[in-house]
Amino acid sequence: MPTSNDNAFVAFYRGFGEYYEKKWDQAGADFERAYALDLSILQVKIGKALSDGLKRRNAQGLGLLREVENKIEDRGVGDPEALYKIAQAYALLGDKPSAMRVLRHSIERGFFPYPHFSTDPLLDSLRAQAEFPQLMENARQRYEAFRSRFFGN
Repeated sequence: MPTSNDNAFVAFYRGFGEYYEKKWDQAGADFERAYALDLSILQVKIGKALSDGLKRRNAQGLGLLREVENKIEDRGVGDPEALYKIAQAYALLGDKPSAMRVLRHSIERGFFPYPHFSTDPLLDSLRAQAEFPQLMENARQRYEAFRSRFFGN
C-alpha cells in the first residue's frame, strides 16, 4: 500500500482500503488528509463524506455526496467508477434510494465488475432493496458479454 502523505488521490485510496479493513480511525485520518490536500478531486470529497459518517455527521456527508453527484451531472463527467464510489458512500450513510439510483447510473454508464459487486460488503445494506437483484443481473449480463467478447470465455 502506498505510504505517500502528500498526494490526495493516494491518501483517499489508502483510506478506502482501510475502510474495507474496518480500520475506522486510520481511514478517517486518511480521508481528512486527502481533503486537506486537494478539494478538486471528486474521490476526495467522497472520502470526506465517509469521514463525516464515521463521526456520526451523516447529514453533512450526504450533503457533500449530493454536491459531488450534482457536479458530475452538471459537467457531464463520464467516470462510472466514481459514481460507484458515490453509491457505496450513499449506502454507508443510509440513503438507500440515492445509492440505488447512482449504482444504476454507474452500471448503465459502463462500470459493471459483477464479481466485485456480488461480494462488496459496502453494498450489503442495499441487497434487500427490490431493485437490487435486477441491477445485479444487468451488471452480470454486461460483465459476461464483455468477458466473452474480449477473452473468449
